[in-house]
Amino acid sequence: MRTNWLSAVLCCLALTLVGCDGMGGRKPASTGLPYEVVLEGDSDSIVTRMMTADMPHLPQPEPMFSLIQVRKGKVRGSYQLVRNRIVVDINAHNKGYAVKMRKDVSAVPQTVVYIQAQSAEQLRHRLDGGKLRSLFDTSELRHLATVVPQNPDRQKEMRQRFGISMRIPASMNAGKQAKDFAWLTDNASTGMQSLIFFKTKSHGRSRDDLKAQADSALKRNLPGETDGMYMQLADMSQADRQGMRRGLWEMKGDAMGGPYVMRTRGSMAVIGFVYAPEKKKKILIKQLEAALSTIK
Repeated sequence: MRTNWLSAVLCCLALTLVGCDGMGGRKPASTGLPYEVVLEGDSDSIVTRMMTADMPHLPQPEPMFSLIQVRKGKVRGSYQLVRNRIVVDINAHNKGYAVKMRKDVSAVPQTVVYIQAQSAEQLRHRLDGGKLRSLFDTSELRHLATVVPQNPDRQKEMRQRFGISMRIPASMNAGKQAKDFAWLTDNASTGMQSLIFFKTKSHGRSRDDLKAQADSALKRNLPGETDGMYMQLADMSQADRQGMRRGLWEMKGDAMGGPYVMRTRGSMAVIGFVYAPEKKKKILIKQLEAALSTIK
């Protein structure tokens, strides 16, 4: 199944990565909220359950994607322009099971996945929900990285201090500087986002070693209101294929905490973390992950 999925995706990418329609005219800009998908024809809710699985590494459950449900053949008007779409076709007369992806069908940028099966049972057993979520997650991170307003001054500063080039959100104008350490934050009253830069001591870092170095840098540079309060990482995942590590952070001696994402480059590590006790955190941490994905 893995080979069939990848072959279909790569084939469609090669054939459909175009930004104009067949008559040479430009297509309209796509619409849609971050991590929003128009799902057409999922009458048995099989794809719905896959796409709304909880996003990992959040303190409270939040679905990975928000869905706009539309009956088969009823996607018209503004729904056609939404950035992410899935079309499900279950029909006994279909030739078999197939998954195809096309780019920029009705708008730019846009990802449309067509899923064909002869029965609901076949769809349930053949479709890999993890790969489907990963496909749209990658697409959304790429989009988020391009739409966030940048902070040229902070970007230049981090490049000069640490040799890190990345897109830093324009809202991050507060923070703290120290030896081999920097904290940038938007200092928002609700849904605060922050970036932490720190130098590590070795290149061949195990997960435990990297977590210990991060905890040491956080305790030293981001203490709480009393001597017994300081920030630390509660856990840390293994690195994924993009080098991202995820988990939850906490304030030792206090009830503060939230999600974080980390990426390393050479001797540098960058952590994006969210503090938003009063609101959902999925989009906030995904915006920071998108920023970290631009590190080079």
